[in-house]
Amino acid sequence: MILKSHGLIHFIFVLVIISITSSLMAQELMVKDRPEISRDSLLTIAQTIIDSARSRTFVTVNENGKPQARTMYVFPPEENMVIWLGTSTGSRKVKQIKNNPNVMVFYFDTKGHSYVSVAGKAHIVNDPEKKVHYWKRSWTRYYPDPEKDYILIKVIPERMEICSYKHKLFWDSEGQPAFIEF
Repeated sequence: MILKSHGLIHFIFVLVIISITSSLMAQELMVKDRPEISRDSLLTIAQTIIDSARSRTFVTVNENGKPQARTMYVFPPEENMVIWLGTSTGSRKVKQIKNNPNVMVFYFDTKGHSYVSVAGKAHIVNDPEKKVHYWKRSWTRYYPDPEKDYILIKVIPERMEICSYKHKLFWDSEGQPAFIEF
């Protein structure tokens, strides 16, 4: 009986230690007073994550107000974080953007356990020079007549959120990740 009681006490002790350790680890990740990080530093970290991201998702809003996500090729952002994508002139994305320009581009770096999400307003651009600039030769099979079949989406950022285990950039105690307002 004493051995069973001793074993139970040991088991409860181990559970308490695991619980305390888990709680401390969670508190370490959710820093209440995250140190102030400069805008330039956040932009540099964001660019590093974007460059490493293997998954890039473009999210639009459909006619029922529901988000529609799809993986797409996203050109590297311009210096001011303006993002360009290419698509078919008759795509669902184009119709959704004309109806509701609120979009998001989500970059996920699996190796660095990091993400950047850029929320902004999308604009449909049919500028021939820009279309030549934002073009990939391999797309010819999808857009046989690029002047007619291919159009650009330009995303003007409004807010960017960054979370990164690799860069030790976590959310605060209220669940707010580091962010930049544009």
